[in-house]
Amino acid sequence: MAGSQHNNSSTETGSVKNRWSILFGILFILFGIGAVFNGVTSLFDNTIRLIAPKGYITVEVVDDNKSRSRGLSGKDQLKNSEGMLFIFDDSSSENCFWMKDMKFAIDMVWLDNEKQVVTVTPSVAPSTYPETFCPEKSAKYGLELGEGRAEKLDIANGSKLRW
Repeated sequence: MAGSQHNNSSTETGSVKNRWSILFGILFILFGIGAVFNGVTSLFDNTIRLIAPKGYITVEVVDDNKSRSRGLSGKDQLKNSEGMLFIFDDSSSENCFWMKDMKFAIDMVWLDNEKQVVTVTPSVAPSTYPETFCPEKSAKYGLELGEGRAEKLDIANGSKLRW
């Protein structure tokens, strides 16, 4: 029987490629699930999930001078599940907030490099502008929440937050 010899190497190569494609797909799905569980709510809107002692909150992250200066100014409200996390360039006791162009009261929270709360200033009204509010100790992070949310989430001096 001359002439016909079946070549299995192309079939084996295709099978190996299929296995790698399936493995890559599974890893991609697992990565996505892991990102969701670790607090990434969207890759496009700069929000993360912050975990407090008694619950969680979805916060918009602001980490540049322009967005930190604007903050929540001009917004009509914050939902109970929302907040804004400020990441300052340096840890300092001069990382302060103000209520310029604010339309509602908020709780202000500052955290150190270890994400431990160093100062909570509750129920700051828009009428306090141009007064500034600063942390009692050096803070790397600032958090603005709707009025009363810090207490409901059990965020107090010494609390540790995660994200």
